[in-house]
Amino acid sequence: MAHPVDVYVGQRLRQRREIRGMPQKELARKLGISFQQVQKYESGANRISASKLWELCCILDVAPGFFFEGISGTATPVGQSDPANGRIANCQPDPRSARQILDLNHSFQRIPNTRVRRQVVQLVKALVD
Repeated sequence: MAHPVDVYVGQRLRQRREIRGMPQKELARKLGISFQQVQKYESGANRISASKLWELCCILDVAPGFFFEGISGTATPVGQSDPANGRIANCQPDPRSARQILDLNHSFQRIPNTRVRRQVVQLVKALVD
């Protein structure tokens, strides 16, 4: 069974790859691996080594911390599972949110007017506050 953190990191990988509009085959080519291996990374079936994570950061233009954003600081330490369900606490992202982020990003990129884009960003920040 895949470790919940590996699943989460894989979901973040897929999210970032899709935001960049990069097919699995292209990412695999850049990493020097098969696209099936990328699929295994994204599903959490295979763990991503530190060196591959670093390569992914360079290819996808993100900091290493990106892959762990959203995991609660109160999560059970790695290697210690929650006896109630055998999973690490608070590591399950909402797949609906990921899809909404992608949709929002694609739509936002199609706004031609820079001023309007800034206003949309201000609106979203105001809604959060």
